[in-house]
Amino acid sequence: MRTIPFFLVTGFLGSGKTTLLKRLLAAHADSRRIAVVQNEFAAGAVDGTELRQTGKPFEILEMNRGSVFCVCLLSDFTRSLRALIDRVRPDAVVLEATGLADPIAVVQLLASPELKDQLHLAHVWCIVDASSFLKMRAMMTRMVHQVRVADTVVINKIDTNPEAEKEIREAIAGLNPFAETVATSYCDFSLEMIFCGSAGEPVAVKRQDENAGFESCGRPETGSAVVRTTQRISREALDAFLAAAVPSTYRCKGYVVLDNDSAVCIQSCFGSTKVESVGGYVGPTEIIVMGPAVSAGEVQKAFEYHTAAGQVPR
Repeated sequence: MRTIPFFLVTGFLGSGKTTLLKRLLAAHADSRRIAVVQNEFAAGAVDGTELRQTGKPFEILEMNRGSVFCVCLLSDFTRSLRALIDRVRPDAVVLEATGLADPIAVVQLLASPELKDQLHLAHVWCIVDASSFLKMRAMMTRMVHQVRVADTVVINKIDTNPEAEKEIREAIAGLNPFAETVATSYCDFSLEMIFCGSAGEPVAVKRQDENAGFESCGRPETGSAVVRTTQRISREALDAFLAAAVPSTYRCKGYVVLDNDSAVCIQSCFGSTKVESVGGYVGPTEIIVMGPAVSAGEVQKAFEYHTAAGQVPR
């Protein structure tokens, strides 16, 4: 039986994984049946919502509350993905792993009884943030492992740190001399040819024996919180909450419905925050916050404190 190509998108928090996935859907979703697995460390579905905003056709499986490479989700993931494959028979499966994932054992994952006769590893992209990769890699083993298994390493946001490109390329080559390296902004590079035959043995397969000597990282000691409300919020109240919450976080993202019935999308990574208007959003306010010292209770209290006076009942 012909197996289905499996594509993996990795990269640390806020590097641009969902941006790449949106470009892939724009290039191929109208002509191929694509199944997307959206893996979120927190108990939220912000990235899935962002993909649906594209209007492109695709099937989606959302796996939240951990990494699919961790024992906490692994068995549920393989069973759920097999059920999706049996139901949809997609032309391709694309997994966007949580930014906290350690994919060093991706080959073993696909060798599980539920998946080994269904999927083959086609390509792994690792997205690295040009503004933070050099300082973060020394602290994050999982980030190093993401690079080690990649076929293509995308140096994203290169416009924020162009002078570091040579050093970043050298660091990547030291971790993975087999990977192609692409420097870009907004993951803007060609994905047109990804279904045009094999580009050779995937790096993760080539290095399987070598990578077996690396211990997979366990569940990260990173806190997460999800704030949801159906109340409309003033922009001033939102800005006050973000000013209080963002400095202690790795990542903050989500959608907020304002008191003028418009909606905004929040994207914050290591203190760099963008709040942009978004059209067509019909869901509730949902904000995901992640960081080493994040407490769900404290984030909820901060949100209620800063927005209480600026909420309008729906």
